[in-house]
Amino acid sequence: MSEPALVEDEDQNPEKEEVEEYRMTLLEHLWELRTRLIRSLLAMVVAFSVMLPFGEQISAFLREPATPYFPDGSFFSSHSPLEVFVTELKMSLFAAVFLAIPVLFYQAWSFIAPGLYKSERRLVLPFVFFSTLFFTAGSSFGFFFILPFAMKFLLGFSGEGINSAISVAAYLSDVTKLLLAFGAVFQMPLGIFFLARAGIVTGEGLANFRKYAVILTFVVSAMLTPPDPVTQIGLALPLIVLYEIGVITARIWGKKPEAE
Repeated sequence: MSEPALVEDEDQNPEKEEVEEYRMTLLEHLWELRTRLIRSLLAMVVAFSVMLPFGEQISAFLREPATPYFPDGSFFSSHSPLEVFVTELKMSLFAAVFLAIPVLFYQAWSFIAPGLYKSERRLVLPFVFFSTLFFTAGSSFGFFFILPFAMKFLLGFSGEGINSAISVAAYLSDVTKLLLAFGAVFQMPLGIFFLARAGIVTGEGLANFRKYAVILTFVVSAMLTPPDPVTQIGLALPLIVLYEIGVITARIWGKKPEAE
């Protein structure tokens, strides 16, 4: 006689009712995705409009880590006036990403929020704040600490009597990719937090996987950075530290095993 009551109690689980309340059809999910993408695009357009007049200054700022290490007679070069113009447009777009990143993270959160519990949906402001903070911290770390060492290492290979004419477009393309990669990988603790909250990973499981994670971080670093050991090690070491932060995060805020 008690078993039906147990089944009825399970069906009336408040948390399950919360999720069912926000359940969407496939078409509704696609429509929601369309709405979030449009809002993200509008945010990028506004940010790009703001940063457009500063393309030249942004380009000059991103060139600073390399300039002190140029051998005598070496310089940045461009093959055509159009290359300089297009490069400055790209730098304005790159800066627009940083200006609009809180809105982009908010739209991403708003898209996944219907699948979360009410208590988890309240984390929107901490999510946006820490996502923006980690992204900015990762890019800043790459620019102020890793990039100067990488430029010193790479530009030091110019032989005596060889004057290097480095394409400004190619240099800035590599720099922007590097900074975006650092910003993305610094999101690791947040990713682990949500996986732990969902019960997909646990602190103990991540700790046991540590030795494989170290190898994986060096593989990822080699894929995301230029082919020089300074930059690769510079990205791998913070990744290992962030992984350890993720382990601690999973142990503290991970989903607890349900009592039978």
